[in-house]
Amino acid sequence: MGRNPLRILFLTLYPRTAASSRYRVEQFLPYLRAHGVACTLASPLTEAEYAVFTGPGRRTRPMWYHLRETRRRIIQILAARRYDIVVVQKSIMTAYLAGMAALLRRCARCIVYDIDDAVHLAPPHPLRGVWRLAENRAQIEDLMGAASLVLAGNAWLAEAARRNGARTEVFPTVVDTDRFVPAKRAPERFCVGWIGNPSTTAHLGEALPILAGLRNADVRLVGADSSRLGPLPEAARPWTLETEVSEIQSFSVGIMPLPDTDWARGKCALKALQYMACGVPAAVSPVGAARDMIEHLRNGMVANSSTEWAAALDALRDPSLRRELGEAGRATVEARYALNRAAPRLLELLESAAR
Repeated sequence: MGRNPLRILFLTLYPRTAASSRYRVEQFLPYLRAHGVACTLASPLTEAEYAVFTGPGRRTRPMWYHLRETRRRIIQILAARRYDIVVVQKSIMTAYLAGMAALLRRCARCIVYDIDDAVHLAPPHPLRGVWRLAENRAQIEDLMGAASLVLAGNAWLAEAARRNGARTEVFPTVVDTDRFVPAKRAPERFCVGWIGNPSTTAHLGEALPILAGLRNADVRLVGADSSRLGPLPEAARPWTLETEVSEIQSFSVGIMPLPDTDWARGKCALKALQYMACGVPAAVSPVGAARDMIEHLRNGMVANSSTEWAAALDALRDPSLRRELGEAGRATVEARYALNRAAPRLLELLESAAR
């Protein structure tokens, strides 16, 4: 008789419309299921509910969000007894409600904690006012201590986990190189692009005036909040899952500016990976996972000031340099950050945690 399949409950913080849920969990499920793992995916909010809360002109209050996710998450955690492993992606909930980590420890046979943001510093959406008394701000440290394994998206996050005594593996964010592919032909007009979501628009920071001053160039800011773009509101373009690849393929250069803060050091450089997989040269701030991913003028460009951003974009007007860096970036992703390489490793890590 064959052994029973490994049963894993994935508790994602958000539904699949959020990048972290797609890239840290959902894209691995077909491989895991094809190799005999019984996978259950559980988010505390539906896609429709999440869109109401996060979309433009949202019509709900944060407390509605917290009440809804708390009720659903408690039900999901109580069901954890049926699984061999519970994988917690990012955090149990967006607010660190006291007692939730203890409930999970009682119900889960084995916990694997996946961290791809600096959520150990603060909750993604903390409670307000007197309700903050109901939060346990040390919940992530508690999770790390209770986990059989921590999967950290970059080395800085891994070090934070190890300080809490957790068995930790660096497990970078990866992309599907069969989906993110270079365009068949280069854009006819020089185009500087960025992709993200409204909440990360602020990261454009010091790059915005430089983008506004570009001549003989297009600027496309996919998923950005147009109200936060200063002189460039017309550069905002809507993000959709169906068009994200074609949008990136229309870029001549992809940028990823970040402030040098503790929160940014937890970032796992998804934007850069998407650009590089599409053969688009990436210009990045040397913060977070980008420090390990990008080598200046070998597989991308690094900019650390307004002067350097301006120089990088000027240099990348050269088609031959763009082609050289784009090809090297694609090769880097295929070798180190590709889904087809990461999926077997994830299965091995999960099986080792369950032993």
